[in-house]
Amino acid sequence: MLLDANALLLPARTRFPLESEVDRIRPGAAIVVPSSVRGELERLVARHVPGATTAAAVARKFPELPVTGQGDTAVLDAAVRHRAWVVTADRALAERLRGAGVTVMVPRDRHRLELRRARTLPPSEDELSSPE
Repeated sequence: MLLDANALLLPARTRFPLESEVDRIRPGAAIVVPSSVRGELERLVARHVPGATTAAAVARKFPELPVTGQGDTAVLDAAVRHRAWVVTADRALAERLRGAGVTVMVPRDRHRLELRRARTLPPSEDELSSPE
C-alpha cells in the first residue's frame, strides 16, 4: 500500500483516521511511503504549507520505498511496478492509477476511505494477434 502526499496531509488537516481506514479495507496491509512523496512533503515543510510538518511526521512512521522520478508519475510507476494499491486524495491521480490497472483508496468524507478498483485494461496488440 503506497501513500501519496495528499493522503498524508489528511490526518493533519481533518484528523482523518488514515491508518485505521486502510486497515479496515485491507487488514494487515504493509504501508510504505515512496521516497518521492517524502521529498515532496519536505519541500512543503520548507514552504510552510499548513499541515506539512504533521504529514511529514506521519510519513516517517512508515518504511520508505526508494523510487525514481517525482510527483504523480513516480507514484504511478511505483504502484505499477510493485503491484501496490495507492491511497490518494488527488482525483486526477486516482483516475490515472485506475486506468493503469492500480486499485486506489480515496477519501469519501472526513472519516472514511472508499475503495475504487482498477479498471480492466484492454488487451494489448500482442495479446490480440493470433500466432501464424
